[in-house]
Amino acid sequence: MAPIEKTNAEHMEGARMSFGDHLEELRRRIIFGLVGLVASTILCFHYGDRIIEILTTPYCVAMEDLGFDPRMVQLDPIESFIEYFKVAMKFGLVIAAPWVLYHLWQFVAVGLYPRERRVIRYFAPTSIALFVVGAAFMVTIVLSGLMKFLIGISMWFPMPSHDNWLYRFYAKPAVPVQSQPATPPMDVPILAMDPSTPSDGQIWYHPGTQRLNVFHNGETYYLRLQRASSGQFVQPFFRVGEYLGFVVNLALAFGLGFQIPIVVVLLSTIGIVPAATMGRVRRYVIFGVMVLAAILTPTPDVGTMLLLAIPMILLFEVGLLVSRILERRSREQDAREDDAPAEP
Repeated sequence: MAPIEKTNAEHMEGARMSFGDHLEELRRRIIFGLVGLVASTILCFHYGDRIIEILTTPYCVAMEDLGFDPRMVQLDPIESFIEYFKVAMKFGLVIAAPWVLYHLWQFVAVGLYPRERRVIRYFAPTSIALFVVGAAFMVTIVLSGLMKFLIGISMWFPMPSHDNWLYRFYAKPAVPVQSQPATPPMDVPILAMDPSTPSDGQIWYHPGTQRLNVFHNGETYYLRLQRASSGQFVQPFFRVGEYLGFVVNLALAFGLGFQIPIVVVLLSTIGIVPAATMGRVRRYVIFGVMVLAAILTPTPDVGTMLLLAIPMILLFEVGLLVSRILERRSREQDAREDDAPAEP
Protein backbone atom coordinates (compact mmCIF):
# COMPACT_ATOMS: atom_id res chain seq x y z
CA MET A 1 0.00 0.00 0.00
CA ALA A 2 3.03 2.28 0.32
CA PRO A 3 3.30 3.00 -3.42
CA ILE A 4 -0.37 4.10 -3.52
CA GLU A 5 0.09 6.47 -0.58
CA LYS A 6 3.20 7.88 -2.23
CA THR A 7 1.30 8.45 -5.48
CA ASN A 8 -1.51 10.26 -3.65
CA ALA A 9 0.97 12.45 -1.77
CA GLU A 10 2.75 13.33 -4.99
CA HIS A 11 -0.61 14.14 -6.61
CA MET A 12 -1.60 16.48 -3.78
CA GLU A 13 1.81 18.16 -3.78
CA GLY A 14 1.66 18.74 -7.55
CA ALA A 15 -1.89 20.09 -7.38
CA ARG A 16 -1.17 22.50 -4.52
CA MET A 17 -2.04 26.12 -5.35
CA SER A 18 -1.64 29.37 -3.50
CA PHE A 19 -4.64 31.01 -1.85
CA GLY A 20 -4.67 33.78 -4.45
CA ASP A 21 -4.59 31.24 -7.28
CA HIS A 22 -7.56 29.45 -5.72
CA LEU A 23 -9.56 32.68 -5.54
CA GLU A 24 -8.72 33.54 -9.14
CA GLU A 25 -9.68 30.05 -10.31
CA LEU A 26 -12.94 30.23 -8.34
CA ARG A 27 -13.79 33.64 -9.82
CA ARG A 28 -13.13 32.34 -13.34
CA ARG A 29 -15.29 29.25 -12.85
CA ILE A 30 -18.16 31.29 -11.35
CA ILE A 31 -18.10 33.65 -14.34
CA PHE A 32 -18.18 30.73 -16.79
CA GLY A 33 -21.05 29.11 -14.88
CA LEU A 34 -23.09 32.34 -14.76
CA VAL A 35 -22.56 32.96 -18.47
CA GLY A 36 -23.91 29.48 -19.25
CA LEU A 37 -26.86 29.99 -16.88
CA VAL A 38 -27.78 33.33 -18.45
CA ALA A 39 -27.50 31.91 -21.97
CA SER A 40 -29.72 28.90 -21.15
CA THR A 41 -32.26 31.17 -19.41
CA ILE A 42 -32.46 33.43 -22.47
CA LEU A 43 -32.94 30.35 -24.64
CA CYS A 44 -35.73 29.04 -22.38
CA PHE A 45 -37.34 32.48 -22.27
CA HIS A 46 -37.42 32.49 -26.09
CA TYR A 47 -39.02 29.03 -26.18
CA GLY A 48 -41.05 29.52 -23.01
CA ASP A 49 -44.36 29.18 -24.83
CA ARG A 50 -43.43 25.65 -25.94
CA ILE A 51 -42.26 24.70 -22.45
CA ILE A 52 -45.50 25.96 -20.90
CA GLU A 53 -47.47 24.13 -23.60
CA ILE A 54 -45.80 20.88 -22.56
CA LEU A 55 -46.54 21.53 -18.89
CA THR A 56 -50.18 22.52 -19.44
CA THR A 57 -51.16 19.86 -22.01
CA PRO A 58 -52.00 17.20 -19.36
CA TYR A 59 -54.25 19.75 -17.66
CA CYS A 60 -56.06 20.61 -20.91
CA VAL A 61 -56.55 16.93 -21.78
CA ALA A 62 -57.92 16.15 -18.32
CA MET A 63 -60.28 19.13 -18.39
CA GLU A 64 -61.63 18.24 -21.85
CA ASP A 65 -62.08 14.56 -20.93
CA LEU A 66 -64.14 15.57 -17.90
CA GLY A 67 -66.23 18.07 -19.87
CA PHE A 68 -64.72 21.36 -18.75
CA ASP A 69 -63.33 24.26 -20.70
CA PRO A 70 -59.52 24.05 -20.42
CA ARG A 71 -58.77 27.56 -19.24
CA MET A 72 -56.84 29.11 -16.37
CA VAL A 73 -57.38 32.35 -14.51
CA GLN A 74 -55.01 35.23 -13.73
CA LEU A 75 -55.73 37.14 -10.52
CA ASP A 76 -52.66 39.37 -10.58
CA PRO A 77 -51.83 41.85 -13.39
CA ILE A 78 -48.23 40.62 -13.64
CA GLU A 79 -48.82 36.98 -12.67
CA SER A 80 -48.42 35.59 -16.18
CA PHE A 81 -45.18 37.47 -16.80
CA ILE A 82 -43.71 36.42 -13.45
CA GLU A 83 -44.63 32.77 -13.99
CA TYR A 84 -43.30 32.84 -17.55
CA PHE A 85 -39.98 34.20 -16.28
CA LYS A 86 -39.87 31.71 -13.37
CA VAL A 87 -40.43 28.79 -15.73
CA ALA A 88 -37.64 30.09 -17.99
CA MET A 89 -35.33 30.46 -14.99
CA LYS A 90 -36.02 26.98 -13.62
CA PHE A 91 -35.67 25.22 -16.96
CA GLY A 92 -32.63 27.33 -17.75
CA LEU A 93 -31.06 26.11 -14.52
CA VAL A 94 -31.82 22.48 -15.45
CA ILE A 95 -30.30 22.90 -18.91
CA ALA A 96 -27.26 24.73 -17.54
CA ALA A 97 -26.73 22.23 -14.70
CA PRO A 98 -24.20 20.05 -16.61
CA TRP A 99 -22.21 23.15 -17.61
CA VAL A 100 -22.25 24.60 -14.08
CA LEU A 101 -21.37 21.26 -12.50
CA TYR A 102 -18.54 20.79 -14.98
CA HIS A 103 -16.86 24.05 -13.89
CA LEU A 104 -17.55 23.24 -10.25
CA TRP A 105 -15.89 19.89 -10.86
CA GLN A 106 -12.88 21.54 -12.53
CA PHE A 107 -12.39 23.69 -9.44
CA VAL A 108 -12.87 20.93 -6.87
CA ALA A 109 -11.03 18.16 -8.76
CA VAL A 110 -7.64 19.77 -8.12
CA GLY A 111 -7.79 18.78 -4.47
CA LEU A 112 -9.18 15.25 -4.93
CA TYR A 113 -7.43 11.93 -5.12
CA PRO A 114 -7.58 10.02 -8.43
CA ARG A 115 -10.08 7.50 -6.99
CA GLU A 116 -12.36 10.29 -5.76
CA ARG A 117 -12.17 11.89 -9.20
CA ARG A 118 -13.31 8.67 -10.84
CA VAL A 119 -16.27 8.34 -8.46
CA ILE A 120 -17.54 11.89 -9.05
CA ARG A 121 -16.87 11.69 -12.77
CA TYR A 122 -19.39 8.85 -13.03
CA PHE A 123 -21.83 9.99 -10.36
CA ALA A 124 -22.46 13.56 -11.55
CA PRO A 125 -23.70 12.77 -15.12
CA THR A 126 -25.74 9.82 -13.84
CA SER A 127 -27.38 11.98 -11.19
CA ILE A 128 -28.35 14.64 -13.75
CA ALA A 129 -29.69 12.01 -16.15
CA LEU A 130 -31.79 10.37 -13.42
CA PHE A 131 -33.18 13.75 -12.38
CA VAL A 132 -34.25 14.53 -15.96
CA VAL A 133 -35.76 11.04 -16.37
CA GLY A 134 -37.72 11.43 -13.14
CA ALA A 135 -39.11 14.83 -14.12
CA ALA A 136 -39.98 13.58 -17.63
CA PHE A 137 -41.67 10.50 -16.14
CA MET A 138 -43.85 12.76 -13.99
CA VAL A 139 -44.89 15.03 -16.87
CA THR A 140 -45.53 12.29 -19.45
CA ILE A 141 -46.91 9.45 -17.31
CA VAL A 142 -48.11 10.71 -13.95
CA LEU A 143 -49.43 14.23 -14.48
CA SER A 144 -52.34 13.44 -16.81
CA GLY A 145 -53.90 10.83 -14.54
CA LEU A 146 -53.22 12.93 -11.47
CA MET A 147 -54.97 15.96 -12.97
CA LYS A 148 -58.00 13.86 -13.91
CA PHE A 149 -58.22 12.65 -10.34
CA LEU A 150 -57.84 16.11 -8.79
CA ILE A 151 -60.25 17.78 -11.22
CA GLY A 152 -62.70 14.90 -10.84
CA ILE A 153 -62.92 15.60 -7.12
CA SER A 154 -64.96 18.69 -7.99
CA MET A 155 -67.70 16.34 -9.19
CA TRP A 156 -68.14 15.09 -5.64
CA PHE A 157 -70.03 18.33 -4.87
CA PRO A 158 -73.52 18.01 -6.38
CA MET A 159 -75.69 20.87 -7.53
CA PRO A 160 -78.55 21.45 -5.02
CA SER A 161 -81.69 20.00 -6.52
CA HIS A 162 -84.83 22.10 -7.02
CA ASP A 163 -86.79 19.19 -5.56
CA ASN A 164 -84.89 19.48 -2.29
CA TRP A 165 -87.27 20.48 0.50
CA LEU A 166 -84.75 22.98 1.86
CA TYR A 167 -84.34 24.53 -1.57
CA ARG A 168 -88.12 24.91 -1.87
CA PHE A 169 -88.21 26.41 1.61
CA TYR A 170 -85.72 29.18 0.80
CA ALA A 171 -86.71 29.78 -2.84
CA LYS A 172 -89.22 32.48 -3.64
CA PRO A 173 -92.55 31.39 -5.15
CA ALA A 174 -92.41 31.28 -8.90
CA VAL A 175 -94.16 34.19 -10.58
CA PRO A 176 -96.47 32.98 -13.33
CA VAL A 177 -95.52 34.32 -16.72
CA GLN A 178 -97.62 34.65 -19.80
CA SER A 179 -96.95 31.85 -22.22
CA GLN A 180 -95.10 32.81 -25.34
CA PRO A 181 -95.34 31.14 -28.68
CA ALA A 182 -92.63 28.57 -29.21
CA THR A 183 -89.81 29.57 -31.48
CA PRO A 184 -89.47 27.54 -34.65
CA PRO A 185 -87.08 24.63 -34.29
CA MET A 186 -83.55 25.07 -35.62
CA ASP A 187 -81.46 22.06 -36.57
CA VAL A 188 -77.78 22.47 -35.68
CA PRO A 189 -75.57 20.02 -37.57
CA ILE A 190 -73.35 17.75 -35.48
CA LEU A 191 -69.92 17.45 -37.12
CA ALA A 192 -67.12 15.17 -35.99
CA MET A 193 -64.64 17.55 -37.62
CA ASP A 194 -64.74 21.31 -37.99
CA PRO A 195 -65.50 22.35 -41.59
CA SER A 196 -62.41 23.38 -43.53
CA THR A 197 -64.09 26.33 -45.26
CA PRO A 198 -67.13 27.39 -43.20
CA SER A 199 -69.42 30.07 -44.54
CA ASP A 200 -70.18 33.26 -42.66
CA GLY A 201 -72.88 32.65 -40.04
CA GLN A 202 -72.53 28.84 -40.16
CA ILE A 203 -73.29 27.06 -36.88
CA TRP A 204 -72.26 23.53 -35.93
CA TYR A 205 -71.70 21.40 -32.84
CA HIS A 206 -68.49 19.43 -32.29
CA PRO A 207 -69.20 16.46 -29.96
CA GLY A 208 -65.50 15.82 -29.28
CA THR A 209 -64.83 19.25 -27.80
CA GLN A 210 -68.48 19.79 -26.76
CA ARG A 211 -68.44 23.21 -28.40
CA LEU A 212 -71.19 25.09 -30.20
CA ASN A 213 -69.31 26.96 -32.95
CA VAL A 214 -70.28 30.02 -34.97
CA PHE A 215 -68.19 31.28 -37.89
CA HIS A 216 -68.31 35.03 -38.49
CA ASN A 217 -66.05 37.49 -40.26
CA GLY A 218 -63.24 35.00 -40.74
CA GLU A 219 -63.17 33.86 -37.10
CA THR A 220 -64.73 30.91 -35.27
CA TYR A 221 -66.45 31.67 -31.97
CA TYR A 222 -67.48 28.91 -29.63
CA LEU A 223 -69.46 28.22 -26.49
CA ARG A 224 -68.62 25.11 -24.51
CA LEU A 225 -71.80 23.24 -23.55
CA GLN A 226 -72.37 21.22 -20.43
CA ARG A 227 -74.84 18.42 -19.81
CA ALA A 228 -77.84 19.58 -17.82
CA SER A 229 -77.91 16.21 -16.06
CA SER A 230 -74.34 16.53 -14.79
CA GLY A 231 -75.34 18.84 -11.94
CA GLN A 232 -71.88 20.40 -11.74
CA PHE A 233 -71.72 22.74 -8.74
CA VAL A 234 -67.94 23.37 -8.43
CA GLN A 235 -66.23 24.71 -11.54
CA PRO A 236 -62.48 23.87 -11.47
CA PHE A 237 -60.53 26.94 -12.53
CA PHE A 238 -56.82 26.92 -11.71
CA ARG A 239 -54.53 29.91 -11.29
CA VAL A 240 -51.58 30.05 -13.67
CA GLY A 241 -49.04 30.52 -10.88
CA GLU A 242 -50.47 27.83 -8.62
CA TYR A 243 -50.65 25.23 -11.39
CA LEU A 244 -47.15 25.84 -12.74
CA GLY A 245 -45.74 25.90 -9.21
CA PHE A 246 -47.53 22.62 -8.46
CA VAL A 247 -46.14 20.95 -11.60
CA VAL A 248 -42.58 22.20 -11.04
CA ASN A 249 -42.61 21.07 -7.38
CA LEU A 250 -43.95 17.67 -8.41
CA ALA A 251 -41.26 17.36 -11.10
CA LEU A 252 -38.64 18.29 -8.50
CA ALA A 253 -40.01 15.60 -6.15
CA PHE A 254 -39.77 12.92 -8.84
CA GLY A 255 -36.31 14.12 -9.90
CA LEU A 256 -35.10 13.83 -6.31
CA GLY A 257 -36.83 10.49 -5.83
CA PHE A 258 -35.01 9.03 -8.81
CA GLN A 259 -31.67 9.71 -7.04
CA ILE A 260 -32.15 6.55 -4.97
CA PRO A 261 -29.62 4.40 -6.92
CA ILE A 262 -27.01 7.18 -6.63
CA VAL A 263 -27.45 7.22 -2.84
CA VAL A 264 -27.26 3.41 -2.62
CA VAL A 265 -24.11 3.12 -4.76
CA LEU A 266 -22.48 6.06 -2.96
CA LEU A 267 -23.10 4.54 0.49
CA SER A 268 -21.64 1.25 -0.72
CA THR A 269 -18.65 2.81 -2.50
CA ILE A 270 -17.62 4.95 0.45
CA GLY A 271 -18.02 1.95 2.75
CA ILE A 272 -20.69 3.38 5.06
CA VAL A 273 -23.27 0.66 4.38
CA PRO A 274 -22.27 -2.47 2.39
CA ALA A 275 -24.62 -3.83 -0.24
CA ALA A 276 -25.18 -7.03 1.76
CA THR A 277 -26.39 -5.01 4.75
CA MET A 278 -28.79 -2.98 2.61
CA GLY A 279 -30.12 -6.20 1.13
CA ARG A 280 -30.84 -7.64 4.56
CA VAL A 281 -32.77 -4.54 5.69
CA ARG A 282 -34.73 -4.28 2.44
CA ARG A 283 -38.12 -4.24 4.19
CA TYR A 284 -37.12 -1.22 6.27
CA VAL A 285 -35.77 0.52 3.20
CA ILE A 286 -39.07 -0.03 1.39
CA PHE A 287 -40.93 1.43 4.36
CA GLY A 288 -38.59 4.43 4.34
CA VAL A 289 -39.14 4.87 0.60
CA MET A 290 -42.90 4.94 1.17
CA VAL A 291 -42.51 7.62 3.84
CA LEU A 292 -40.13 9.63 1.66
CA ALA A 293 -42.51 9.42 -1.31
CA ALA A 294 -45.37 10.65 0.88
CA ILE A 295 -43.24 13.61 2.01
CA LEU A 296 -41.98 14.54 -1.48
CA THR A 297 -45.33 14.42 -3.29
CA PRO A 298 -47.35 17.61 -2.73
CA THR A 299 -50.72 15.83 -2.99
CA PRO A 300 -52.34 13.74 -0.22
CA ASP A 301 -53.63 10.94 -2.48
CA VAL A 302 -52.12 7.46 -2.26
CA GLY A 303 -52.00 7.02 -6.05
CA THR A 304 -49.41 9.76 -6.57
CA MET A 305 -47.34 8.43 -3.70
CA LEU A 306 -47.31 4.94 -5.22
CA LEU A 307 -46.43 6.30 -8.67
CA LEU A 308 -43.29 7.75 -7.08
CA ALA A 309 -42.62 4.98 -4.55
CA ILE A 310 -42.74 2.04 -6.99
CA PRO A 311 -40.06 3.46 -9.36
CA MET A 312 -37.97 4.37 -6.29
CA ILE A 313 -38.14 0.78 -5.04
CA LEU A 314 -37.16 -0.55 -8.46
CA LEU A 315 -34.30 1.95 -8.66
CA PHE A 316 -33.19 0.87 -5.19
CA GLU A 317 -32.89 -2.70 -6.47
CA VAL A 318 -30.90 -1.44 -9.47
CA GLY A 319 -28.58 0.51 -7.19
CA LEU A 320 -28.18 -2.54 -4.98
CA LEU A 321 -27.23 -4.67 -7.98
CA VAL A 322 -24.67 -2.10 -9.18
CA SER A 323 -23.24 -1.83 -5.66
CA ARG A 324 -22.70 -5.60 -5.47
CA ILE A 325 -20.95 -5.58 -8.85
CA LEU A 326 -18.67 -2.70 -7.80
CA GLU A 327 -17.89 -4.33 -4.47
CA ARG A 328 -16.96 -7.59 -6.19
CA ARG A 329 -14.69 -5.76 -8.62
CA SER A 330 -13.08 -3.86 -5.74
CA ARG A 331 -12.37 -7.12 -3.87
CA GLU A 332 -10.88 -8.67 -7.00
CA GLN A 333 -8.66 -5.61 -7.55
CA ASP A 334 -7.48 -5.68 -3.91
CA ALA A 335 -6.69 -9.38 -4.27
CA ARG A 336 -4.60 -8.72 -7.38
CA GLU A 337 -2.71 -5.93 -5.62
CA ASP A 338 -2.00 -8.20 -2.63
CA ASP A 339 -0.72 -10.96 -4.91
CA ALA A 340 1.48 -8.57 -6.88
CA PRO A 341 5.21 -8.76 -6.01
CA ALA A 342 6.49 -5.93 -3.85
CA GLU A 343 8.70 -3.34 -5.54
CA PRO A 344 12.38 -3.42 -4.48
